[in-house]
Amino acid sequence: MTITAFPINASAGSPSYASQSFRQALAALLSPGSGGLQVQSGVRPGGGLAVSVAGSTITITAGAGVVQGGSSAVQGPYLFYNDASVTRTLTAANATNPRVDLVYARIRDTDADASGARDGDILYLAGTAAASPVAPTPTDPSYIVLATISVPKSGSGSPSVSTATRAYTAAAGGVTVGSVAPPAPYTGQLWDAGDGLRRWTGTEWRYLKYDPQVSKQLLNPGSFPVTATFTDFLSSQWPPLTFTVPPSGMAWISIGGAVHNQVTETSTVWVVWRASGGYTAAANAENGVAAAGGRTYATRRVLVSGMTPGASVTLTPQWYVSSVGTVGTQTFTTSGQMSVEPVA
Repeated sequence: MTITAFPINASAGSPSYASQSFRQALAALLSPGSGGLQVQSGVRPGGGLAVSVAGSTITITAGAGVVQGGSSAVQGPYLFYNDASVTRTLTAANATNPRVDLVYARIRDTDADASGARDGDILYLAGTAAASPVAPTPTDPSYIVLATISVPKSGSGSPSVSTATRAYTAAAGGVTVGSVAPPAPYTGQLWDAGDGLRRWTGTEWRYLKYDPQVSKQLLNPGSFPVTATFTDFLSSQWPPLTFTVPPSGMAWISIGGAVHNQVTETSTVWVVWRASGGYTAAANAENGVAAAGGRTYATRRVLVSGMTPGASVTLTPQWYVSSVGTVGTQTFTTSGQMSVEPVA
C-alpha cells in the first residue's frame, strides 16, 4: 500500500513522482470510472475532434480529451490534445456489402502496456464488410472512440459519419453530455444527452425536468356529423401528439379551447382526448371540456399515473356534439390546445 500526497517539494530526493503518480492524482478531479483510480474517458465537450469525410479523405479537427489507461486498474488517465487538423485515408467500399469503420484516439505507454512506444495518435480502422456490419474493436488497451463511418457498398451512396458512440468527459461534479451515459455514475451525478437534464439517484437516471409537448388546433371542422360517439379530429385540423412515458410513469395531460353550441338550451359540445399505444384511455368526462346550450372557454388538466415507463403513447383530440346548428356561429370548436407534461 502506498499513500501519496501530490505535489510536495523533494528533500534528498524524496518524495519522487513518476508519470503514473500524476495520472493517479488526476482521478481526484475527473468524473469517476469503474475503479477508485479510474475516470470517465471521453472528448472534452463544446467542440473539437470533429470527424468528417470528403471523398476518400477523413479529417479530424483540433481538440482535446481524456483516455483512461486500459492496461491496469491503477494506470490512471491520460490527457491528450490534437493541435491541428489531421487526415486519414478511407478504405475503398466493398463491392458486395456495407461496412462500419472506426476513428479513435489511442495512447501507448510501454511502462504500462509493454507496447514499446510512448505516444498518442488518432487512428482509422476499417471494419469488415457484411450484410449487417458492426464497428471493429481496436486491439490497443487505451483508446476512446471519436466516430464511426458507415460505408455503403460500392455504388450505393456516400459514407456517413456518426458520433453516437462518442463519449464525453467532465470534471467531477460537472455535467456529462452526449448520448453515451457515464459508465460508473455516482449518486447526484448529472447527465444531459440533449433531451433534458438527468440525475443519478443511486439506482436509475431520472429527468429533473421535462419540456411540455403541445398540439394546437389548426382548423375548425367544416361540419359536425351527429354521431353517438366521440370523433377524432382530422390530423389537418388538430394533429395527435406522441410522447414517451418517463420513469415515474406519470404525466399531466391538458386539453382546452373555445367550445360553443347554442342550437338549443341543452345542445352539448365536447373536446376531449383519447390515448393509444403503451397506455390506452377512451374519451370521458375527466379527459375534456364541454358546454351545454352556450359556450365555454376552459382547460382541463389531469394527472395520469400508472403508465409503463419508456412506452410510447399517442394522444388524439376528439369532438362530440349532440345537435348541429350553423357551423361557425351556433356550433363550433376553436383555439384548441392539448399538452402533455411528463413528471420527472
